[in-house]
Amino acid sequence: MNAIEAALIGGLVGALIVSGLGALLAWRQGQHDLRVRMLEHRHLLHRAALEDAARLRDARYNRLRDDARELAGALFDLERLALLMQWGESADKGEMRRLELSARARFEAARAGLTLDPDGVRLTATFESLTGEIAKYQSMLQSHRVLVEARAVQQAVDHADEMEAQRARVVDGITAALRETQVLLESVAVPVQAPPPAAAARDEAAASERAGDEAAGPAAAEIGALPESGLPVGGS
Repeated sequence: MNAIEAALIGGLVGALIVSGLGALLAWRQGQHDLRVRMLEHRHLLHRAALEDAARLRDARYNRLRDDARELAGALFDLERLALLMQWGESADKGEMRRLELSARARFEAARAGLTLDPDGVRLTATFESLTGEIAKYQSMLQSHRVLVEARAVQQAVDHADEMEAQRARVVDGITAALRETQVLLESVAVPVQAPPPAAAARDEAAASERAGDEAAGPAAAEIGALPESGLPVGGS
């Protein structure tokens, strides 16, 4: 083989190597672009899911806020009712009856929405428990008046202590119910975290691409160092 033939063969081999390297680089670029598109699509789906979650959160919060407003009004009615039971005279019976009906009406207005909410159902149970405690307190007040009228001094004193403990349970129960309502609203109002921007997807893919380039760097450098003929010139 003379020098011309060797040069021709070397040039052909070199061209094939360059063409193969170009095809490899084009394939790697295509893979890179595909990864970027996949990551951006994943982030878009993530953002859409978070936006849906935020809309559901807002709708739930608005429902609970309206129901909580009615429930708080009912609890305040019960608080006023318990106070009138202790200090009210016969002239206050009409007001006591009004407060009792108002508390029940407010609660019934909120009951359906609270019952359908997984956390709100606890508030309905708390209110029902409170009405039971108030009924017990009212019964104890009536019994105390009977003991006072019968001049059963020691029994009246002992019963007064029990009655005061029951009044404290009612007041503490109302305070706890109001606090529980506030805590529930605060927990529902927690903002939904926004996803990272779509540019993060490109950065992630670029980092992966750089790692691949670093791994392929030595081989590319060796190919680039070959002479144009691909073979020693002057071989026979």
